[in-house]
Formats: sequence, C-alpha cells, structure tokens
Amino acid sequence: MEGDSILRTARRMEAALAGGPVSVRTPGPRRPEGLAPESINGLVLERVESRGKHLLLHFAQDLLLHSHLGMHGGWHLYRAGQRWRRPASQAWIALASEGSEAVNFRGTFMRIGRRGRLLRDPRLVRLGPDILAEDFEPGAAIARMRGTNQGIELGEALLGQRLVAGIGNIFKSEGCWAARVDPQRQLESLGDDELAGALRATRELMIEAVDSGHQPKRIYRRAGEPCPRCGTPIRSRAQGDNARTTYWCPSCQTG
Repeated sequence: MEGDSILRTARRMEAALAGGPVSVRTPGPRRPEGLAPESINGLVLERVESRGKHLLLHFAQDLLLHSHLGMHGGWHLYRAGQRWRRPASQAWIALASEGSEAVNFRGTFMRIGRRGRLLRDPRLVRLGPDILAEDFEPGAAIARMRGTNQGIELGEALLGQRLVAGIGNIFKSEGCWAARVDPQRQLESLGDDELAGALRATRELMIEAVDSGHQPKRIYRRAGEPCPRCGTPIRSRAQGDNARTTYWCPSCQTG
C-alpha cells in the first residue's frame, strides 16, 4: 500500500471515529504487540496520522496504536452493524464508535503503547521526509539521497523509505514518467534539479490520488502499450534488490 492510500485512510478514519470513545475487539487470533488492546478500550480517539506508509492512531491518556499494512493489509470502514467484507479470522482489531467501525485486516505490523516510546521506534525515526507532508521540501529528501550509495538507480532510491517516505511501486514509475526522467539512471548521473523534478511530479500525482481515490495508470502495468505522450511502446524490468517491476518510456524519458 502506498502513501496516498494511507493518508486517505487516516482522513476517513479520523472523520468517522475521532472525537469520541472507541470500543475495541480482537476477533482473529493475531494480537498487537505491546500493551493489550483492552488498554485503549473506551478511550477517546483524538486524531489519526499518516507517516509515509505508517498509520498512527492517537488516543487519550497518551496511548498510540502504530499500524503498518504492508502490501496486502487494509483498514476497512463500515457502518455500525454492516457485514464485513473479509472473514473475522483475518481481523487484528476492530475499533467502533456509535455509528462507525474500522477493522484492520492482514497488516504486517501493529503495536500499542505509550506515545513517546512508540514515536522513538526506529521504524518511524529512520523514515525519510514524508512525500505527502504539508511542509515537504525536495531538498531534505535530496540530501538523504546524496548521502547514500550514488550507484543505485533512481527508481530504487524512490522506494527507499529512509530516503523519502510514502512512495510505492506505482508512483515510482508514474512520477518518473511525469517528470520525463529515466528511473534506471544512477543517482550520480542526476542533478539536484532533476531529482527535485521527479519528487515534485510524484508528490503532485499522489496528492491528486489522495483527493480522487484513484491512482494513475498511464504507464504502470502497461508494458508493450504505446506511451500516452509519444506512442513508443512502454518497457518494464525488475529493479533493485527486491526486484520490483519498473515501467518507463525509452523515448521520452531521458537516459
């Protein structure tokens, strides 16, 4: 799941549940790490925050629920009493207010604890600048990129959550295409202005996706189809240590 989906989920959950007490259930066999879910039962959910691909639920009494969904997890929102779309055995936790319920299915990580302690978790502390933060500036992310191995390719760097947080495989490809930059170029071959252009283009696309609920698919998973800009067939290949597929136009993205 990419940062746009996490931010959209945070906004929806905050609108549905924040400001009042929340009841807690754990229908499936999995349990969050740290404090027992009962520790937040009946507490007011004060706000919901996204940080890159992480979701943070801030409760009264200085408690925090930290969730990471991975590629296959999700928070589902339902009306009170509405039937769930997934089996209860896959649910880590269900949070209910008077009229709404948020259920976490199949996430990769969840922890409940004191806010100050959890916010010092290396998984959060080591994150790069959040691409969707209101105060995001490309310079901070570029500085991190310049401090890493300059032989890695741009597409791999954009997925490095310690360099810039929130970008996933779709926006890696779509952002580079929008900026007309080849994601296969090594960082050492790119000027700061080119890096800033790729980051700004990616951020713009992600903000549009947050607002619309639709992620762009101009070139993503369209290998062999004509580029929407110049008509050249889109190409793809595995990139980086995790072999995530990258899509690009060999004609109108500079090499």
